[in-house]
Amino acid sequence: MKIKYLLATTFFIVIFVSCEFLIFNLLLTPPSANENSGPTTTASVKFVNSTITSTGTITAQNRATLNFQTSGKLVYLPFKEGDTVTVGRTIAKLDTYALQRQLTVALNNYRTTRNTFDQTQQNAQDNVLKTQIAPTYNNNNAFENSIVVNDALKRLVDQSQAGLDNSVINVDLANYAIQLSTLNSPINGIILHQDVSVAGLNVTPATSFVIADPSTMVFRANVSVEDIYYVAVGNSVSLAVDGVPAKLDGTVIKIYPSKVTLANGQSVYQVDISSPELTKQTKFDLTGTAIISTNSQNVALVPAWTVLSGKYIWTNNSGVPALRFITVGKIHANEIEVTDGLSPTDKIIVDPKSIPSTQYPLL
Repeated sequence: MKIKYLLATTFFIVIFVSCEFLIFNLLLTPPSANENSGPTTTASVKFVNSTITSTGTITAQNRATLNFQTSGKLVYLPFKEGDTVTVGRTIAKLDTYALQRQLTVALNNYRTTRNTFDQTQQNAQDNVLKTQIAPTYNNNNAFENSIVVNDALKRLVDQSQAGLDNSVINVDLANYAIQLSTLNSPINGIILHQDVSVAGLNVTPATSFVIADPSTMVFRANVSVEDIYYVAVGNSVSLAVDGVPAKLDGTVIKIYPSKVTLANGQSVYQVDISSPELTKQTKFDLTGTAIISTNSQNVALVPAWTVLSGKYIWTNNSGVPALRFITVGKIHANEIEVTDGLSPTDKIIVDPKSIPSTQYPLL
């Protein structure tokens, strides 16, 4: 009986060890290429283009749009579109007759208020005000009566000061209104546009005057949100401007920090491109295309969830999953850059969780 028990125990131990050995070998030995490995969802590796194409317009970095703050009759318009102006030159002026009259009234009120104020101050110093105020208080307590009179005297002086301050403000406002009736150029440049061409017309705050400095002429490109990561100051650019037969060489000189929304509803980042040929061969407001060379050669974009432990990715090698070591870069929304470890012919497994862990130990 004991011999049969020992034989049965030995048999079960041998079977258990054999199963463990078989499972261990399956985990360490990858299946052959003909074996069905499980994951079937793959995607080709998407590499970032070495160039970015964007549309844009010729403009100036120093550019100003001027408008009157109030409506009125335009009485002075010394320049025409295309004329050169310098800083401080008057380019348009409204009729100021009514404003001048208002300023005169304000100055007269100021003079009257000033005289009253000076007289009040003098009366306070000569105790005339105190003599005038004291009889109005019949309190027999001389000490309390003195406090009340002094408080009343202080209020009269404060009121006089407030009246003078208000008259000064009215003069400033009347003078400021006259200043707003004149538009002066804030920069050296040329007048690109005027909503009116002759004086004598009534204008509104919507009437605009545009001045630009030709020495700061640039091509302003509209770069998509997805591509702006790969544009840097100093990148070389090839410009194709409408009406210019040859392409112009340029350089990225500025990347604006915030998005703008174009008329078509697209959100873009604007990039300024300079070229010494712009002032020689182009004109303001011409449109064109910029081909911007990027610093993203050999940079791939893959879904962020396919990268394991920040340095591995599963690829499909003729139907067999292969774990590839990679070097990653920046993260862009749901995608991450791979700067080394992938080639354009690789296919990545976009559902790595579907890889059987019994055949391929997952990280």
